[in-house]
Amino acid sequence: MGRFSKLERETQDALVRQKAKEKKALKEAPAQISKEEYDAPYYIDRGDEFFFQGNFKEALRCYSRTIQMDNSLHYPWIGQIYCLIEMGQMKEADLWTGRALEMFPEDSSLLALRAVMYANRGMYKRAINTCDYAISRKGASAFTYIARGYVLLLAENKNAHFCFMKASELANANDWKIPMRIGLIYYKKKQYSRSLEYLLKACALNVTNYYLWHHLGLSYQKLGFAKKALDAFQHAIDQNPDYSAASEAMVKLKHSSVFSRLFRRFTSIFC
Repeated sequence: MGRFSKLERETQDALVRQKAKEKKALKEAPAQISKEEYDAPYYIDRGDEFFFQGNFKEALRCYSRTIQMDNSLHYPWIGQIYCLIEMGQMKEADLWTGRALEMFPEDSSLLALRAVMYANRGMYKRAINTCDYAISRKGASAFTYIARGYVLLLAENKNAHFCFMKASELANANDWKIPMRIGLIYYKKKQYSRSLEYLLKACALNVTNYYLWHHLGLSYQKLGFAKKALDAFQHAIDQNPDYSAASEAMVKLKHSSVFSRLFRRFTSIFC
């Protein structure tokens, strides 16, 4: 394997290709577009844009590029690790968490992500202890409590909800990303009533995110609210007509709803 893992080599290759594209774009761009647009904050913003649209692969590339440009910024380290978690690349996430903690050994968010790694490996006691330590560190944030709630959900601990409530209390009142993160975690763990609760809050704060509306629709669908699910899918399509996941979900739900009505009518006649 050599010094670098497969994902690291792929990421580096992608960054080289991306850099070549940017150089070409700068040469062809109008004079008013400056190189400052391609600094670290630019890539962080792009990474966030991709992440909250569910495009974790592209978000990972942006966060990785930011670290390559300036590894003293701790936010892109968190973004990169969270992308790897969402992509199911737990070994890579653990690797990068370790490297990040070498740079920021007492960072509460990174320590909490390390706890998520432990929990995903079934090391629940160690994960919870690491979360407790993370919360005790200076600068413990809403993100720290989200990670702790995630750990407790993985450990099937009923106190997870209190961690998410604490995260909501610490978040800015207009921050839609916090309830979205929580809602998606609950959705992943098949706790659809909880996911619906938080995704509704996020949608109220951000009506333009099609990925958010799509998951709101999926939560409604899982709970049996077909009409509300269809409305949410339609909102997602309105925001991005090219978002095929919402279109496919809508078609599938309409088909299943028609079939269910026909089945009920048939059984009412013959039963």
